[in-house]
Amino acid sequence: MSKDAYQTFIGAKGVAFTWIGAAIGPAFLRIGLDPDYRGHLVVGVVSLLLVAMSVLDGVRASKAKSLSGFMAFAVVPVALLLAGLAFALFAKV
Repeated sequence: MSKDAYQTFIGAKGVAFTWIGAAIGPAFLRIGLDPDYRGHLVVGVVSLLLVAMSVLDGVRASKAKSLSGFMAFAVVPVALLLAGLAFALFAKV
């Protein structure tokens, strides 16, 4: 199954947005719990939804025996999500 350059470029941008969302999503979620910053809550929830969709794609890539897809779509976002959660929970406000 070959992909053209446009599909590959869109996929690479999606992975980048997912990685960024995994890193900063928990912080935005924590900030959004304050009633004055409800817009941040939306950004945090959307970021975490992107991470969930990416992990599902990573599971599909694993079933298709694509190690690089599994690493890019599942392992890295989960690692960044854990780092983002640690930052959001333990950072001094």
